[in-house]
Amino acid sequence: MDDNLRIWRNFQFGNLFDLVMLDTRQYDRSITDVYWNTHYLSDIYNDASRSLMGPRQEAWFYRTLRDSAKRGATWRIVGNQIVFSRINSSISTGAETPYNYDQWDGYQANRNRTFHTLYENKIDNTIFLAGDSHASWVSDLVWLDEHAYNPATGEGAMGVEFAGSAVSSPSPAGQNVTLAYAQMASAIFTATNAELQWQDFYYRGYYELYISHDKVDAAYFGVPTTTIRSGLEISLANFTVRAGANKLYRENGIAARGGAVEAGSVKGGKVIPKNLTYDTSTGVWGNY
Repeated sequence: MDDNLRIWRNFQFGNLFDLVMLDTRQYDRSITDVYWNTHYLSDIYNDASRSLMGPRQEAWFYRTLRDSAKRGATWRIVGNQIVFSRINSSISTGAETPYNYDQWDGYQANRNRTFHTLYENKIDNTIFLAGDSHASWVSDLVWLDEHAYNPATGEGAMGVEFAGSAVSSPSPAGQNVTLAYAQMASAIFTATNAELQWQDFYYRGYYELYISHDKVDAAYFGVPTTTIRSGLEISLANFTVRAGANKLYRENGIAARGGAVEAGSVKGGKVIPKNLTYDTSTGVWGNY
């Protein structure tokens, strides 16, 4: 009766942003993919009754988004455990089961209701944060098949998603994946997913957000190796979301700042490995 399993909650940081924390893993979640039932999930993933968070949390989530916009907070930062964007992964999972049904892709109706809330209420400046996928993803958020979208400009999007790999988790492309193979896989994913602007399977790491009323900057960092303990990190990619734009900012049509990234694949841009490291424990720059 006292709802002890509830961890979903909202934090208000003045009128700068609301941090809306969801539970998309445990709380009243409809059946998910546990590997032996993947084909069953591919048949029901679009059922209207399926929910990642249950009716009580869903209603609270949509109400919180609307209230945040009404109170005048510049940004809505949504923290959740799994990737929100639609990711076609048929290159690895097969055409019959093209999605990861353990992510929001397995709960299409729940995601559509979220998009409906954003679009119909004209709720600007929404950024989703995600983890668990063991890889890095940066996407415009768009209600595909319902709203037109231009991958080159971002027009039609209603937000942005930043997803990280975590520092010690193995890559979904393989525990000991090579850089060359990881780059190839990332290039396939950015080519086959319109809203996906950058993706990296190789580096373990994290990202930071710098939030102001004018913009949000996202900086991704990779750990050169997880086999030894050190303070080394590599700057992988940088992105910007300008207030009111509801999409990733582009320089000459490329979402990554400077038009280039250290690793992975960026739509329309270049991968330029510099291997320049920064030792966070000593403050010394070097090459790995």
